[in-house]
Amino acid sequence: MFHDARLDRWFVTRHALVRACLRDRRLGRGFLHLGGYDTFKATPPDARWSAFWDVERHSLLWLEPPAHTRLRKLVAAAFTPRAVEALRAPAEQLADGLLEPLLDAGRMELLRDFAQPYSIGVICRLLGVQQEHSRDLLDWSHAIVKMYEFETSDADAGAAEDAAAAFCAAIHALIEERARQPRDDMVTALVEARVDGERLGRDEIVSTVVLLLNAGHEATVNTLGNGLSALMHHPEEWRRLVTGEVPAAAAVEELIRYDPPLQLFERWVLEDGFEIAGIPIPRGDQVALLFGAANRDPRAFTEPDRFDLTRPNADQHIGFGGGIHVCIGAPLARLELATSLALLAERCPAMELVEEPRRNRAFVIWGLEGVELALA
Repeated sequence: MFHDARLDRWFVTRHALVRACLRDRRLGRGFLHLGGYDTFKATPPDARWSAFWDVERHSLLWLEPPAHTRLRKLVAAAFTPRAVEALRAPAEQLADGLLEPLLDAGRMELLRDFAQPYSIGVICRLLGVQQEHSRDLLDWSHAIVKMYEFETSDADAGAAEDAAAAFCAAIHALIEERARQPRDDMVTALVEARVDGERLGRDEIVSTVVLLLNAGHEATVNTLGNGLSALMHHPEEWRRLVTGEVPAAAAVEELIRYDPPLQLFERWVLEDGFEIAGIPIPRGDQVALLFGAANRDPRAFTEPDRFDLTRPNADQHIGFGGGIHVCIGAPLARLELATSLALLAERCPAMELVEEPRRNRAFVIWGLEGVELALA
């Protein structure tokens, strides 16, 4: 663990410590239920980006109990295992339909041609959004997630503000439509969700839909990009997948461990007397948990820099967080990734890189700019 003076954060790197911090209730994603911005060394939200912060205000990512407990119960009542499993066949059909013309062309840019339209298509199906709006959702997601980096330019923040406003307007309209005419989709389920007499407010539904899209889409796309790049750099592991020696669902866990799409998750110290590994951390300080470092910790994973699809404990990776903020969309992400990976292994067994993939400039949302592949 170390303190970075410029960023004014404590960084935690070891697997056991990161996992412990994720579960420690003395650390929280939010702090406004206990004190103000001056107490917690935080900069108040910039009023110029009010639409973005209005979405974040009701997000599961930032709330703490009891507000978080209530909201998570209601979202879980709609986002059921049955709802996720119902997407398996549509995901397979969508992936197959996207891949068919690419096979005829003999090459693809994985992110643009396959991963992005595939992931956004599955989420559109989940939410009940018409596919013709998928481009808008994709653009909004790309703009909004730039606000989660350490440093965001005014230009990027302005784009995120515009995207959040447009996204909110579209989802509010969809909520009104589903309230009048329910359908078998997630937005309807969120509108109708009831737990202990409680129901979700419209702003809470909007924030939940934005979170499901942004977190789910970005994680799936970047895991496919990072993972296919790793597989192409380790052809012996790719052959294990192609031959069926390793099932796609098992391979997904090593892909996430080896090069996770989320590198960092933060917490605030909520109480006095808190310490990590014997080092006291004052109340109000911020702790940054480095998932990528934790997933390469030799105390947790033998030869952690080796890419091995048969790694017996790959599923112990820290890729979906932990504690009360563990990713609610993890089952859907695993389904999307396993489905697409199995199809690529079956239909493109001779796939190889055309050129070295280009890493993007982001850090928190960790991915590549492009992955050019020859398919035969």
